[in-house]
Amino acid sequence: MNRTSSPRAGNGLWRIFGVPTLLGVMSAVGLISALLGDDVWDALSWLTLGIPLLVIGWYVARPVRG
Repeated sequence: MNRTSSPRAGNGLWRIFGVPTLLGVMSAVGLISALLGDDVWDALSWLTLGIPLLVIGWYVARPVRG
């Protein structure tokens, strides 16, 4: 069987590292934009640094399955 025909081929790494990578990139953009300037840059930094915090809070606040 061809490995690329499997529905799971290439999907594993993205499922594991996709969201953490996206949150890390957003944090880096937020930190850099906070250093670059004022007004729009401040708004961008608040947005990009706030979203990872909201995601963390959502995971902490959700009920534990078990």
